[in-house]
Amino acid sequence: MVEIYKRLTAILPNSIVDAFKKQMDYLNIDISEKRFVGFLFIYGLILSLFLAYLVEIFQILPYFIAFPFFFLLFTGGTYLWLSIAAESKGKFVESILPDALQLVASNMKSGLTTERALLLSARPEFGPLEDELRNASKRIMAGARVEEALNEIPKNIKSIILERTMWLVSKGISSGGQIANLLIQLSDDLRDQLALRKEIAANISIYIMLIFFAAALGGPVLFGISSFIVEILTKQMATMPEINTANIPGSMGGNVSQFSSDKEPISVEFVQMFVMIMLVTTSLFASLTIGVINTGKEKGGVKYFPIILIVSFILFFGIRFLLANAFSTLV
Repeated sequence: MVEIYKRLTAILPNSIVDAFKKQMDYLNIDISEKRFVGFLFIYGLILSLFLAYLVEIFQILPYFIAFPFFFLLFTGGTYLWLSIAAESKGKFVESILPDALQLVASNMKSGLTTERALLLSARPEFGPLEDELRNASKRIMAGARVEEALNEIPKNIKSIILERTMWLVSKGISSGGQIANLLIQLSDDLRDQLALRKEIAANISIYIMLIFFAAALGGPVLFGISSFIVEILTKQMATMPEINTANIPGSMGGNVSQFSSDKEPISVEFVQMFVMIMLVTTSLFASLTIGVINTGKEKGGVKYFPIILIVSFILFFGIRFLLANAFSTLV
């Protein structure tokens, strides 16, 4: 089975395999990228074929639309989950990086060599950074240059701040500067930067709340009320009595409905399908907007999409249920 995975991966573009490999390296997933991508695409195809068949049976979407939709959702969603998990790991490292730099500087000021200072600074509370500090210390003991060992640290952690910090430290070492003082200065600057981030996040929280409530509460309530009104009007128009125009001067005779028209009326099912599509679209774009405001990246808001979608659907059907019970005589 492993050979089948690898053969399928050989057909795929190298850019796709490399993209998955990069995210797997960030998360320390000790599996061959060819095996992982092959497994993902084979079972993604099988699952997408099955779901597309079910969707076509229930006449929700045609098969040629449902199959690529589910396949892209499965494969793309997996890659997105890996990317978000890698960024979450990087965010944690950024939060503890000032303390780690401060500890390394303290150990170096106490007279320890660089490799010993890195090794003793590898604490369990530093999480992923603990392993990277130990590995850097081992590389230095094995004869690698300090700058090279430090530049290897960000390769397994997805963090621009960590990468730039290690670059600055390696440049400071190569120029002959005082490493301990440089680490202390970088630690203070990082603390100021993290504090500024928290202040910005507090200031923009009101905008995030407005977008969330508009998408998860305001839209579903309005859609629930309007769709219920359309349902009432449609049913009342269907039972509207016809007018006999035989005795009306100038008329051609016959029975004519008060709301007769050559066009078919909008069905309740069409309105509900339209509303559900709009709720999914609104939830998606609201979550992406929150991600841009909060983190600067659209994918940072993907985690809010299921929450907004579930709340909006519950509220939409809840409003319709309450209105149906309150005006049961009209339905």
